[in-house]
Amino acid sequence: MRRMTRPLSSLALALTLGLMGSATASAQAQSEAKLAEPAMNLWYDEPAKEWMTYALPIGNGELGAMFFGGVAQERIQFNEKTLWTGSPKIRGAYQNFGDLYLTFPHKGIHSNYRRGLSLDTAIGYTAYEVDGVQYRREYLASYPDKTIAIRLTTPHNVDQLSFSLRLQGAHGETSALKYNTIAFEGKFETISYGALLRVQTEGGQMHIEGDELRVEGANTATILLSASTNYEVKSPTYTQGDLNSIRSELSSRLSKASRLDYRELRRRHIEDYRRLYDRVGLHFFSPEPNYPTDVLLRKYRDNTYLDALYFQYGRYLMIASSRGMDLPNNLQGLWNDSNTPPWECDIHTNINIQMNYWPAETANLSECHMPFINYIAIEAGKEDNGWRNAAKAERHPGWTMHTQSNIFSQTDWNINRPANAWYCMHLWQHYLYTQDKQYLVRTALPAMRSACEYWFDRLQTDDQGKLIAPKEWSPEHGPWEDGIAYAQQLIYELFASTLEASRVVTLDKAFTKTLEDKLSKLDRGLHIGSWGQIREWRVKEDKQGDEHRHLSHLMALYPGSQLSYHRDSTYAEAARVALASRGDNGTGWSRAWKISLWARLFDGDHAYTLLKSALNPTTHSKLSMTPGDGGVYPNLLDAHPPFQIDGNFGATAGIIEMLMQSNQGFIHLLPALPSAWPSGQIRGIKAEGNFTLDIDWSNALPREVTIISNSGKQCRVYYPNIELSSIKTQSGQSISYKREGKHIISFPTRTGERYTLLWKR
Repeated sequence: MRRMTRPLSSLALALTLGLMGSATASAQAQSEAKLAEPAMNLWYDEPAKEWMTYALPIGNGELGAMFFGGVAQERIQFNEKTLWTGSPKIRGAYQNFGDLYLTFPHKGIHSNYRRGLSLDTAIGYTAYEVDGVQYRREYLASYPDKTIAIRLTTPHNVDQLSFSLRLQGAHGETSALKYNTIAFEGKFETISYGALLRVQTEGGQMHIEGDELRVEGANTATILLSASTNYEVKSPTYTQGDLNSIRSELSSRLSKASRLDYRELRRRHIEDYRRLYDRVGLHFFSPEPNYPTDVLLRKYRDNTYLDALYFQYGRYLMIASSRGMDLPNNLQGLWNDSNTPPWECDIHTNINIQMNYWPAETANLSECHMPFINYIAIEAGKEDNGWRNAAKAERHPGWTMHTQSNIFSQTDWNINRPANAWYCMHLWQHYLYTQDKQYLVRTALPAMRSACEYWFDRLQTDDQGKLIAPKEWSPEHGPWEDGIAYAQQLIYELFASTLEASRVVTLDKAFTKTLEDKLSKLDRGLHIGSWGQIREWRVKEDKQGDEHRHLSHLMALYPGSQLSYHRDSTYAEAARVALASRGDNGTGWSRAWKISLWARLFDGDHAYTLLKSALNPTTHSKLSMTPGDGGVYPNLLDAHPPFQIDGNFGATAGIIEMLMQSNQGFIHLLPALPSAWPSGQIRGIKAEGNFTLDIDWSNALPREVTIISNSGKQCRVYYPNIELSSIKTQSGQSISYKREGKHIISFPTRTGERYTLLWKR
């Protein structure tokens, strides 16, 4: 199979390598030249107009920033994932940490302006000229060095870099300036916090003037910024340490980072980032366009380069917002410029936090799933927290939650009991994709078992002898009723996956027997209504043509696995009727959800319609449920509106669902290939069973598929009327396979072996 690469365009290459020495740049260019896909760049020919719609994000999983790329003044707004007001008893909200302002004494008119973000290196840049002098900035958020770094240069000019720098907290803090550093700190109800900045220059002079650091006549400058709190999710108080420990940690971070040459800090960042990002590539044979991203979005939305760019942007945002500490990203990932953000930038349990992690396994970013998974396991295992108290309030064992949650387990607004089952779906899926039995025993099963015990105690028997969940809701829609589809489908997924887990590792017989009994009696939440639809409620009649944004009665189709044409065409068709009734509009995340739903129904063209609908350009930044206001902003962040990052992740997951599905016990190739993608390549995606896939197709048919077996499982592959010319190992050995009817072949695998499937022509 031809390997795909991503050579950087000449301009992007110049911008991203311009600060490196010739030998280093040459080595980097040679490394890049081994790749074959077009460069993945967001770029613009003007500075950002406002934070939400135009600024560009960088992040290291815990620490993030949005840069504007201003000429006379640059604004870099930054966040740290745990900067929350509130407590285990007080709601609070996620907070803006602060802003870094750089002011430049430019007197002339600027030209040759470009601002951009390379997804291939996770480096942002701004470039322009004033009075014949070139100015360059780079922005990165380093995971290895826990630091945001901004590099300023004037290529081919010396003694030309002058600017003033001001670090401003978002809560009226007083900044302390000393030589080349600025710091501020503070305390909320629960957590304490601090930020520290250090400036290093080559040449020139630096001095303090008021609340600013001033640099004059330098050749280069490197700004290092870090921020932290004393939050600790494992602690009963959710804190560990105090302001002294925060000061010590920040000082240590910047001391270590400042001892590195910028080129080395940059190299460490790129190497670390690409270890994750480079696993997956997508190519529709569309070259990188020569016009800015906002123009691409507005005028050339049918360009399939945009499809690949949006796909990789979701993976970039996942890496940038979900690494390190055991805390998931929030409604906006970790980027927020308000102290009163929409929905408090919370952990929202009725679609949003779950959608944030839909692509984690399939897009080969299992490590980025772990902050959410470990958070679930830690909180579910506590004896006294908001989740346990929500269950105790109703006199049930185990744990559950309401719709809204802060990072201290406080949970409120509308009890959302089935969310415990939905959370456990993520625990189980991580096992399905990794086959890690130790993880299953130590991390996943305790939380899954506890959630099962909650429902053992809560379920009631209806007049037909079926177990139903009483008094539940279909978020965020309709009346509270017994046995609604949303609850029943999720509980079924929980019980079925926990029972399957019991066949992998031994659970005690009493629990397993109870689980089997409850599952056999459980109403699955699959009832067909008067107009042929999967019913949303048991009593209330569904209204045909209701275009509500939530699709809670289709949990069993996606992200669940009960509904499929592979299983039962009658119920799958009823799901299609229900989905069609909801229409193609909705908020940004709702459109993204529908991509995967239509893909699970094997309707690629309809799924693609929803992808393009999700890419509807908008600049509406106020709360709106009006269909035309949803889509994406010029910076490609998802617009609910306002900005919610779940739609970015949902679209990335949906694109993979169009090209590969593995939730029915086999790998289904190109299940929902749209006519807009007749030829293409995708590499490195993951399937259940811990298989890694490369798929090469042309004329809407598979040409070559490479499957790496990471756990040595039996491999089953589905494609309509599948006809192969051969299956070969990496060494060229032919592998025999077994046919299972017309559409499925299977073959044994060895751990670490690569198998190439070639199609007959």
